[in-house]
Amino acid sequence: FCSSRFRQRLLRRPPRFPVCAAMSTQPLRPEVGQTRDALGLKPLTEEVATEEAETTKYLKMLFVGVPVIGQVLAWFVYFCFGKLVKQQHLYDKKFSFLQENQLGYIYLSVWLLCMTRARLVVNANGARAPARVDRPDQHVYKVMDTSGALKDAAYVMMADTGPQGRFNRAQRGVFNTDESLPLTLVMVLLVGAVFGPVVVGIVLLIGYGRITFGLKYKESCDARGAGFLPAMIGEKLLEGLTLLCAIKGIFAF
Repeated sequence: FCSSRFRQRLLRRPPRFPVCAAMSTQPLRPEVGQTRDALGLKPLTEEVATEEAETTKYLKMLFVGVPVIGQVLAWFVYFCFGKLVKQQHLYDKKFSFLQENQLGYIYLSVWLLCMTRARLVVNANGARAPARVDRPDQHVYKVMDTSGALKDAAYVMMADTGPQGRFNRAQRGVFNTDESLPLTLVMVLLVGAVFGPVVVGIVLLIGYGRITFGLKYKESCDARGAGFLPAMIGEKLLEGLTLLCAIKGIFAF
């Protein structure tokens, strides 16, 4: 259908979409603040933690440390606003209503759902380190080719340099907020029904943290902590107050 000369010209023409070049197994260019190996992963070193060690670390953090801090903050808020701001009579009235109508179990159920999600977070975080997948990557994709040039190609990871990297990190800031938003909204409603204006201050803290988190994340992964910490303080305080309401709404004391 075509002349031999035309076929030769076609074969010499460089590909319009250099997929193979992009999937080369050659070492990748170092990214911002990190290096990647030939597969696009964090370099394999002796410091790479095992899944068991990482799982244990996050279990202690999310099932011991964070809940204890959340309860300390929650009871501090309860006593401060109850005694110092003269809200105790209002709190007693509301907790009495929860007890009479067995509504404390709703608060307990929501808190248990928070712990359910926390366990799944531990599961994912435990697997991240041995997989050598750094943030903001949440998945690892591979060309499923059993033979040919792409059989041993690098994994497909998120771009994390230039405008594309900034966009990916900005999107991750949105998605990270979206992932916790449903439970946060439910807790805002439940805690707000008891503590009223207190919840507004907590939401302002969360809003500040989440916005700062997203803006800083766009700049670099390391900078996101400046917003993540206040956001977590606000969200875990809501969790703590939810459990406090469950305790006060189920047990009369």
